[in-house]
Formats: sequence, C-alpha cells, structure tokens
Amino acid sequence: MKYYAQTTKYLAKNGIYLLPFAILPALFFAFSIDQTSVVEVFKSLFAGDFNIPFTYIFRAFSLFNYASTAHTLLGLVGVVLLIVCVSMIMAFLEKHMRIGKRSFNGLFSKVNDNVLSTGFIILLFATIYQLWALITSAAFYIFTFIKSSIAVYTLWILTYLASRFFMVYFLSYFYLWLPSLQLTGFKAIEAFRASYVLVSPVQFRISLSQFISLVVLESAIFLAVWFFSGWLVSFIVAALSYVFVICVFFVRMQIVYFDRAELDRADLKNKYYV
Repeated sequence: MKYYAQTTKYLAKNGIYLLPFAILPALFFAFSIDQTSVVEVFKSLFAGDFNIPFTYIFRAFSLFNYASTAHTLLGLVGVVLLIVCVSMIMAFLEKHMRIGKRSFNGLFSKVNDNVLSTGFIILLFATIYQLWALITSAAFYIFTFIKSSIAVYTLWILTYLASRFFMVYFLSYFYLWLPSLQLTGFKAIEAFRASYVLVSPVQFRISLSQFISLVVLESAIFLAVWFFSGWLVSFIVAALSYVFVICVFFVRMQIVYFDRAELDRADLKNKYYV
C-alpha cells in the first residue's frame, strides 16, 4: 500500500499536469468499447441463457472493438496516441522527479528519445492483454456448455479473478523495464535484467494493488455499459476509468523505480520549480 499511497499523493498534487496526456487516448479507448457485446453477455447471464457466441464474449473483453472497421481503427488510433502521450508522461515524471521542475519546457523534444522504448513496452503490454482476453473468453465459452447455472456462474467468476491476477502478475515482470530503459541508457536485455532485480522483492504487492484497481474499474465500466448503454454516462465512466488507469499505472511505475533504485526525488522537496 506504500506505493499506492505515494501515487495518490503525487496525483493529488500534480495530476492536473498529466490529464492532457491521459485524456486523449482514454477518449479513443472509450469510443472503442463494444457496448453491444457487453450488453448481450450480461443479458444472457442474468436470463440464465448461456447460449452466448464466443465472438460476443471476446469482444466484450478485448481492447479493440471488432464490430466494424471504424471501431477497430478507433482502438488502433488509441494505441498510437497512448504511445505518444505516455512518452510525454514519462518525460514529465522524469524531469519532475529528477530535478524538481514541473513544466512542459523541452517536453516534446524528449518524446523523440522516449517514443521507441515506450512503443515497445505499450505493444508488449497490449499483446499480453489481448492474449489474456482470448484465453479467458475461450474458457468462458467452454463453461457455457455446462448444464448447471450455479457451476457456470462460479467458474466464470473464479476464472476471471484468477486469470486476471495471473495476467497482472505476469505483467509485473516487465513493470520497471520502461523506466530502466529510459533512465539508465542500458540496452534492452541489460535494462530488463536490472529492472527485474529491482521489482522482484515487491512484485506481489504491486500485482495485488494493480489487480484490485483493474477489477474495480472494469466492473464500473461493465456496469455503466449494462445500465446506460448508448447513453453519454457510460462513455464518461469508461473515459474517466481509462484516464485513471493511465495516470496511476505510469506514475506508480516511476515512483517504484525511483524507490527501488534508491534515487533521490527532487519533487519531494517543499520547493517546486515551475
């Protein structure tokens, strides 16, 4: 909980500076949610009708909406924007934590240095997530052939929670790879080795915190889509959830890296340079 508290404190003081970079990709991801599939899955579950097509289950979990070419493109644009915007977030965090300056001066020029490493990590995380969505959806679909409704509900819940935690824990192996690449100048393999040495002692704590946050936010998105499908409120809830995930995930990443690498943080001093 130490890192969660530090992340919350940092965002309370400085979150307004990160919002412009988090909002843009969040909007595209919110637009990309396949609300029809989410509604159909929930409708079938509550009706006790488990004759749910695999495509609906997968599209409900997938990062991309495959219902149409336009929706798929929105998700792809969201990924591209996420790479660019996270490059700027990481540059801002590095500058603020290293020298205490909380400004956008020179930020865009830093993107050229960060964009390749950021793009690599974002695509790695997105690929792992899509594989999780595919495997979990396949398991859910197989469970629909079971005759007992209670068994299906139980297996869905347990599979979702267990597979979700496994995915988050697996991602934690690479969690500090990005700041290690950007702050040390190491080559990819050396940076990964160095980052894993740093993250391994706190790997379970970080994973548990990430797991709780994601389950709560995904539940909020699914419920908002279920109750307010097609309404503005479902889009707002989804967009705000994505903004929260982006900010928390990468701010915590930098905070954990500075702590584990025993680097002094200039932003913790009372005086801020603007």
